[in-house]
Amino acid sequence: MAKLSCDVCGTEREVPNCCDKSMILKEDYLMCCCSDHCGHQRIPECCGKRMNYID
Repeated sequence: MAKLSCDVCGTEREVPNCCDKSMILKEDYLMCCCSDHCGHQRIPECCGKRMNYID
C-alpha cells in the first residue's frame, strides 16, 4: 500500500482514500483513482517540507 513519508523526521502516513481506493500521485497532487475531478488534494507537509509519495 502506498504511503507518505517525511524525509526530516521519518514519519509515515497512509495515503488518503477516495471512492474506497487509495489515491494516486499525479503532478503535485494526490488524485482520486477514478477521475481528475473526483477528490484531489495537495500532498501534505511535515516538518515544513512536502511529504514523499512511496508506492
